[in-house]
Amino acid sequence: MLILSIHLGHDSSVCILNNGSLEKYFLVERYTRKKHDDNDKFILNLVSGIASKLKKKLDVICVSNFNNPDQLILTLFEKCKEYNPNVKLILQQDHHLNHASVSFYNSKFDESLVVVVDGVGSTIKNNFLEVESIFYFNSRKNRLLYKNVIKDILASEDLTAENFLNMWITNNNPSEELSDYDCKNVFGIGTVYNIAALLIGHTHHDCGKAMGLSSYGSPNKLFENLFLGKNTLNNKFFSNSSKEIQHFLTTPIKEIKEDNYKLHSDFCYEVQQQTQKAVGDLIEDSIKKTGIKKVCISGGYGMNIVANYYYLQRFPDVEFYFEPLCNDNGISIGAAMNTYVQLTNKVPNPVETTFVHGTNYDISSYKGVFTSIKEVANLLNQNKSIAVYTGLAESGQRALGNRSILFNALHQNAKDIVNKIKKREWYRPFACVVLEEDADIYFDMGRVKSSPYMTICFPVRENYGKIIPGVTHIDGTCRVQTVSKKNGYLYKLLQEFKKLTGHGILLNTSFNLAGEPLAETPTDALKTLNNSSLDYLWFEETQQLLEK
Repeated sequence: MLILSIHLGHDSSVCILNNGSLEKYFLVERYTRKKHDDNDKFILNLVSGIASKLKKKLDVICVSNFNNPDQLILTLFEKCKEYNPNVKLILQQDHHLNHASVSFYNSKFDESLVVVVDGVGSTIKNNFLEVESIFYFNSRKNRLLYKNVIKDILASEDLTAENFLNMWITNNNPSEELSDYDCKNVFGIGTVYNIAALLIGHTHHDCGKAMGLSSYGSPNKLFENLFLGKNTLNNKFFSNSSKEIQHFLTTPIKEIKEDNYKLHSDFCYEVQQQTQKAVGDLIEDSIKKTGIKKVCISGGYGMNIVANYYYLQRFPDVEFYFEPLCNDNGISIGAAMNTYVQLTNKVPNPVETTFVHGTNYDISSYKGVFTSIKEVANLLNQNKSIAVYTGLAESGQRALGNRSILFNALHQNAKDIVNKIKKREWYRPFACVVLEEDADIYFDMGRVKSSPYMTICFPVRENYGKIIPGVTHIDGTCRVQTVSKKNGYLYKLLQEFKKLTGHGILLNTSFNLAGEPLAETPTDALKTLNNSSLDYLWFEETQQLLEK
């Protein structure tokens, strides 16, 4: 069975599921070069092109409709019918179920709880939006165990600071009770994090920046009661605050600087601590009710690597799976998996890697200086910044070696140097790539043996923060990608770097500049090189090293 799956809405994507296996995946922003894009024209052209090639092979088109007009869905369907009159249309409009499915089927668990937390999901009856859901899954069925919903009080999906903060001021009362759903909060857990991102001058898509800033904060009594208990928000927190705090909470700062960040970092700290506890309480309640000690984490809040480590510590006897494509990038895959299960009663195959982005490019015309892996390691040891371009681009937001900027993690000023290259905020930390067999030397990995997708941060072991300052955050943690032999060139590069320095570890960040998607094409890569202070661009497959 060949399924063409489309997610409409921010972070739009298209994928092809062939007999239960992911064959192709296209993230719209990589082609339009606009982050989180939902370009209708591009999607129509892409779907038309795919349908024309697949023709009679295409059995089903499924669509995850996220606040998009029905006319677009009908147009997409008609485009596919031009090439195959027998193609079927299936709508997969349960947003949280799509999140849950991609997580469970990739986990390889026989059964598990699946916890989905994001900003907002699908519209539930009477203009309510889902914000948190918990499912039971096994290979044969799934069942909703819990769902929290809030009033849809947004005029549109344009979630501006003014929209959010106005909600906080004017909507102190939780939603009226709906049968089958929990409706005790004005906001969801993820929405609180959205507010933190907005208050530091960014958008609701930039919660990772608030997470980075939270490590500069400390406990602050001014913000300690955002939640009343468990996952119950203090809906009257704003109205009960002092005028000074009310002003703070309605006045987004234009730029976080080293002389004005403290109150904002304290707020972000409290948001981090209180939201992760709230999700932890949901997990604990569900484990107690079901006795199941396997848990998948999905939804946009699943990108929170600090919270993911917290769950590991709080639940030492629970086996967790953290989905790398937990945000809306993965919705088209989850929708395709749902459709496959519904139509065949078979289990889809797990996605073995996130290197599944859909387009190969000819790089043979890009000529520089032939440079071996050993020579690249030597340049990194000389504190040169090197962007790597190889193979298919990563599907998610985190670079895993195919579209990466690498730098010497041992350099004292590595963070400042690479933040300047990427034109990012000064307070944002960087991840590392480390030889899997050496990871526990540098990091307290606990019961985790490998972390190939950067879904968890770990404490840096005592005294090693001084050795790897480039990837040690102010709170003494690091987001870790463990690298094994199956990672190809990256494993060999770390081995060569270890021969030179004694340490098989490097700073790794995504190959893009602030506000841009990852480099998709060789042209994107060259443009990023020329528009930044990067030293080199290395095409790994041809081993060509380019300078500006």
